[in-house]
Formats: sequence, C-alpha cells, structure tokens
Amino acid sequence: MANCKIHNVRFYKPKPEAIYCMTFHATAKKLALSRADGTIEIWNLNHVPCIERTIIATVDNLSIEALTWCGDSLFSVGLNGLLIEYDLLTLTKKRVVTVTGEACYCIDVTKDARYIAVGTEQGYLNIFKVDEDDVLFEKFLDKQEGRILCLKYDPSCQFIASGSLDAIRIWDVKTGHALHRITTGRSEANQPTIVWCINILKDLTIVSGDSRGKLTMYDGKVGAQIESFQSHKADILSLCVSAGEDSIYCAGVDSNIVNYVKVKVTEGNYKWVKSVQRKVHEHDVRALVLHEGKLYSGGLDGYLACSYCPPKTLLKYPPILQNPCVVVAKKARCILLRFIDHLEIWGLGKSTDKKQNSDLLQLVEEPVHLLTLQRLVKNDGAEIKEGIVCSSISNDGKWIVFSTNSVLRIFNFSYSASETPSLLPIDDLPESCSVSLQAVFTPNCQRLILAPQSGGLQVYELVGGAPMLVQTIVTKTVLKDTITFLEISQSGRYLIAGDPSGNIAIWMLNQQSEWEHYCKLPRYSVSIPTSIALHPNDKNLIVTYADHKLVEYNIKRRRFTSFSLALEKQSIWPSKSFPVRNIAFDSRRQNIIILHDDSHIVIADQDKSLSKENVKIPKREVTSPSNRRSAANVSSSIFRTIKKYKHLVYLGWLSDEEMVAVEVSPQNLLEQLPPCLKQSKFGTK
Repeated sequence: MANCKIHNVRFYKPKPEAIYCMTFHATAKKLALSRADGTIEIWNLNHVPCIERTIIATVDNLSIEALTWCGDSLFSVGLNGLLIEYDLLTLTKKRVVTVTGEACYCIDVTKDARYIAVGTEQGYLNIFKVDEDDVLFEKFLDKQEGRILCLKYDPSCQFIASGSLDAIRIWDVKTGHALHRITTGRSEANQPTIVWCINILKDLTIVSGDSRGKLTMYDGKVGAQIESFQSHKADILSLCVSAGEDSIYCAGVDSNIVNYVKVKVTEGNYKWVKSVQRKVHEHDVRALVLHEGKLYSGGLDGYLACSYCPPKTLLKYPPILQNPCVVVAKKARCILLRFIDHLEIWGLGKSTDKKQNSDLLQLVEEPVHLLTLQRLVKNDGAEIKEGIVCSSISNDGKWIVFSTNSVLRIFNFSYSASETPSLLPIDDLPESCSVSLQAVFTPNCQRLILAPQSGGLQVYELVGGAPMLVQTIVTKTVLKDTITFLEISQSGRYLIAGDPSGNIAIWMLNQQSEWEHYCKLPRYSVSIPTSIALHPNDKNLIVTYADHKLVEYNIKRRRFTSFSLALEKQSIWPSKSFPVRNIAFDSRRQNIIILHDDSHIVIADQDKSLSKENVKIPKREVTSPSNRRSAANVSSSIFRTIKKYKHLVYLGWLSDEEMVAVEVSPQNLLEQLPPCLKQSKFGTK
C-alpha cells in the first residue's frame, strides 16, 4: 500500500454506558446484556465475541434491572413494573405484561422454560406461565414485608430462594408458602443488610452475596448457615456458579473478582475455600456469567471482559456501538458520528502537502463541528433524548437520515465555509417511510434505501426534494433474519444485504433503474458475518466472519475466487480475540485489501504468493519514525499487520490520497466514569 495522508479522528467520544445485567443462552451461546441507558446488546460467543444485534431503549423502558432467556425468547423487567418480551427479528417489544407490586428488580425462569418468577418492590413474587403464543399470570406467592431484590429457582423448579433486606426466604412454589426465613445479621445495628445476589444448588445449598461484602452459604433444607466469607470490602453485587457446582465467582463494588472452590475434606464431607482473585475492572462489577471455563464480567466501566486460566488471559471489549456508527461523506469532506442518543457531523480538516520523512502534517484548516442532531420526546413531563437506531449521510453531505424507535426523519443539510450550517427537515414524508433498522444513500445521492422494521427493503427517490417510494424489495426468500448489513457499490450498480444468520444477497440495477435479485452467496453456517465490502471495480465481494474466515466472492462468475479458496486453510489474523470491524480497498492498487479490528490493521497483497503453510504475519509496532521505516521491509508475506491504534472504530478512504481513522481513546472513556471505591494499597499512604 502506497503512502497516504491519514485523518486521525479522536473527537469521537461516546459515553461508556455501564453494564447492569447479563444472561446467557447456553445452547445458542448468546449473551444478552443491558446497559444503563436501557439498551440491550446480543453478543454471539460461538467464536470471537461480537455484537449480533442491538435493541435500542424506548422512552418508556429506560431502566432494565434484570434479563433472562426463556427458551429462545428474551425477557426483561425494570422499574416501570412491566415484564417485557422482545422480538429479536424486528428488535422491538413483542409482548408487555403488567406485574403486580410496582417496580421489578429480579427475574428467573425454570429449567424447562415454562414458568417465570418476578420479584417486586412491594414484596409480591409473581409467577407467570409461558405458552407458545402468550405469557399468562399464574399466581402469587405469599406477600412478604419489603422488596424482593434477587431470586433464583432451584434446579428441580420446586423451590425459589429470594433475597431482601436482612433476610433470605425459601419458597415452596406449589403451595406458595415460605418454608424458611433466614436472617442475615448486620455489621452495624442501624444499617440493614441488603442481599444483592443469590443462587441455589442441587442439594438446596443457598449462596448469597450482600452489602456487608460477605459470601454466605446456607443449608436450604433446615434454614441454617453453613459457611461465611468476608470476601470483599464492600457490597457483593453479583455471583455465578459453575455447571458442576464446584466453583463460585463473586464480585461487587470493590471490583475484585474472587473465586471459591469446593474441596473434599473427608469422605462425604466438603468445604468451600478461597481460590484465585482477579483484578479485571477498576470500577464496580455488576454482572458475571461463567461458561466453559471463561468468565464474562461487566460493570460500571462499560467494558465486557472475558478472563480465563490457563493460559492466563484477559480480553476487554470496549463500549462501542454496533456498526455502522461512522459514515464518511467523501465529496463534502464531512463525517457523521452516531452516538446512542444523538448524531454529530464534523467537517474534516486540511493539511499541507506531505513532506519527505515527515509523520505529522500541519493543519491548514482545523476540523469543524458542524451540527448536533437529536430528537427530544416527553416522558413524565420531562424532555429526554430518544435513542438512535440507524443513521446515514449522503456523499455530497446534503441529505441526512436517522431513525428512532418511533419515527424516521430526513433532513436537507447545506454548509459552506463562509456560512452557518443550515438544516431543513423534510416534513411531508410518505406513510411508508417508517422506522428502519438500516439506511444508506446511493453514491450519486439521488436515492435512499431503507430496511424498515417490518422487513424487506424500500427505495426512495430524492430528486424532487421530497422522498418518493419507487420500489419495494421483498427479501424474505433470501434473508431469514434481521438485516444488519446494507451496502451499495461505489458505482451504484450493486446492492448487498446480509443478516446475522449468514445469509448475504446481492441485487443488481437493471435498465429500468430497478433493483432485481442477482445472486446469493453460499451460506457459511459455522459463524456469523462481521463485515462486508464490495471492491470499487464491482468484481469481488469480501466477507469476514467471527471465526476470522475471509472469503472473496466473484460477483460476475458467481463463485469464490482462487484467492478465497487458498485462504481456507490459512490463519491470517494476528489476534484471534476481536472481530473484523471494517474492510477497505486501495483504489490506486486493486490488489490491496485493508482490514482492521479493535487494534490491528491487516494489509493483504493479493499479487504475492500465498504460502501453503500457516505463517506468522509480520507485525509492525508503530512507535517511532525510524521503526516505521525499518519495518517497511520486514517480510514479503502476503499479509502484513500494523498495530498503532487502540479501539479503532473505522478506517476508510476520503479520497485517493487520504484516509480517515476514527479512534476512541481508552483515556476518554475513563475520564467520563465516576470515581471508583477508594482502597488502601500496600506501600502507599
């Protein structure tokens, strides 16, 4: 790849939203997590963890206190006192059921996925029956004094253990009565003990974590304490148990993750002992999930962390939105940045001509913040920002579109260096122009293509000033899932759409300027796609998957290229821990493919021969100008990797000589967090 100018965009500063709760679908290996703003992310853990789909919060559901999978359905409860089931195809609410007892704090489901239990503010424990087509209220258990903060079904589904202030109760689900009420005790006489988390094992051993920082085991058969550990200096907010019930992890406000294991003392006599302690986060840890020896944790810092041993490994996935969250308007030299509840449009700067052996170029024009776009709605009399589902900007910068969960808005945007930016909303939109999951403009800026929540694709003509529906594309025959990828070739001739199930379809523009289905790629069922890009010459389509498989598909011949077939047995990626976020091509050299993940940039030169054996990709740690120059001739390998960025969100071309790299600095994320628990450290005052 020849030298070029790179705009290092570091003014993209999304707010790190805390992870409140997590639930794991063991069969599908999907992790659902909720954040402080009410957003739900579905992560696919079959290979490299990656966001499969995102459910944006609505104004009436901004607080999610607990999540659970019930079969393949996802349920949540929150402070609004509602049990909500989600439609994972349209990414909206599917069913809403009112819960008796005001605010809801906890939820659990039976092993056979037939019953759901919900704990509430007023002490009501609601039982719901789940049918194929409905969720029906079944009964209450006896009302208790005070709120129910946590609950758990036992493996036999006959009993429920619940935690509240100063007490743990064991319930008989059939009779609805409490079998035992266990008092926890207090550290201070006037300070109640809050039981934040609870679990119940096969032998009716109850494990709880509370506000004293104590992990306690009880015998649920007789209601007596077995063991207690002062594992933390502050509240224990979360705990999880291994599948074999011989290992427990707990964490909380002091951020240490502590492991306790079950050891055999004598024949038939077991004891819990402290094992390892991990320091994964600096702030509160609010959720833990353990699967196949890997511990997933999340909390106030917004990072999803994965830690395991052996070998001792820690991976942290930053709180960055699902792609696409960056759109570059090349002709207008503008960039659109999507945040969770607003959009920002910036004009990119200009630099002096590149000098020999120089790394940093002096700016002639500074980047300019042109516009902040948001939608305010009223909720209980207060104005709040509505979440953004998707957004896009046209190549000339004159059209902007974004969608929330309630409405789709289109704007006409004009800007010049000597004038104030002007934004004109398009009010007379057709009724068909509704809430959409994806949006993209054609390269000539004359058409807008939407992927509405109802399914399919819609094509709108923009030439007349107001959008006019000119074509509806039926996709259900080729795409079976939510459309998460929507791309148009630079020539405007091909339209590509894909879903998380691995279906990728291509449409071609015919002589009547209508899109007609052209072909569908062979479905790769092993993993899910993470990025899609079409070469500027319209010949080849590149797709990367979560298991780091890379395929190149020749559109005209409708088959995989020889380069793609040769890659099947190759391990090309330097880091197997992060998914590929974007793919770019060098317009000056058609043989060059540029890919990147969270921190690595991989450059593939298709003109070089591919080794028959797996080889280590030469790595360039860019630290100084001398290192950059000396590393240029490290190897003649077909692949070369550069590690220069941390949390690289986007890398793409602005012109033939300029690239745009959007990076989220870890320091910027850290600066937005509240202070963590102050603790004394050895050797410091």
